[in-house]
Amino acid sequence: MNEQTFNQFFPRAFVPGTIEPFMNRGEWAIHDVLPIIFNQTGTFDVKLATFNISEDSLRPMFFMAERGEINSIQMLLDMNVKRHKLDILLFAAHISPHIRLDNNHAKIFLIKSKTQAFGIVGSQNLNQPKRNEAGFYFTSGPHFDFFETKFDMLFNEAIAYELD
Repeated sequence: MNEQTFNQFFPRAFVPGTIEPFMNRGEWAIHDVLPIIFNQTGTFDVKLATFNISEDSLRPMFFMAERGEINSIQMLLDMNVKRHKLDILLFAAHISPHIRLDNNHAKIFLIKSKTQAFGIVGSQNLNQPKRNEAGFYFTSGPHFDFFETKFDMLFNEAIAYELD
């Protein structure tokens, strides 16, 4: 994703109190927004919940975390990851020690810096999309606060995953 595509899909990404719908068909993946938001806000924290996750989505987060561009990452993943994608789970555990497992189908992606908050909730998992996807993006304000509070509640109730 380049800045032009980002601005096409998220024209009010840095305007507090925004909530806007989107639809796409593989033009971008959720993790593609990370470098563009970093360029605008500096370092940030990530909270994400997803049913399915891929190496393609984790790798950019790994490199950004290694460079100190991401302060922390909290991941709430579906239990199926442990059964069907153990290699991805092990890779994720090397990116962040903050991984929890639960029966999860929610797709929540929250980014918060010292000055900005940006979130995406929709149908898109944290992988390379090939299907029609739809959802909403939102910025600081009641919608971000709602999803951050719900994420924290679900995360705290889920089972911690730790490397053995």
